[in-house]
Amino acid sequence: MKVDYSYYGNMPSLVIKGTDFIKALKDDEEYRLLEIAVKGFCVHFDTVSHFDDNVNDAIQQWLEKSGNVIYTVKERWAGRTLLDTWCEVYVLNGTRLTEIVFSDNNGRNFILRDKQEAKTDE
Repeated sequence: MKVDYSYYGNMPSLVIKGTDFIKALKDDEEYRLLEIAVKGFCVHFDTVSHFDDNVNDAIQQWLEKSGNVIYTVKERWAGRTLLDTWCEVYVLNGTRLTEIVFSDNNGRNFILRDKQEAKTDE
């Protein structure tokens, strides 16, 4: 299991290749390593990890083998004061970015993209 740490926009992100993500879902040892990477990244930024079967299933529905899964930190500031920090999950297939877990109200509530949309969107 290989993960990369990078920046999406200007925010810290955990990036996992699509092939590695799908492989990890099928292998217990790889799954545990993926879980450690995702939860560790989110714990460092004191955010919810969104690592569960529903989210992983949704990611898998949208993800192409050549795509990437991106866990990225989001922040809300008021002047120089950090008010909120949260994590959102995206799938990047080529140049197409799909929000999988996202918040439209600064991390207070989250929306999980409907897996059915993946089938009708094709």
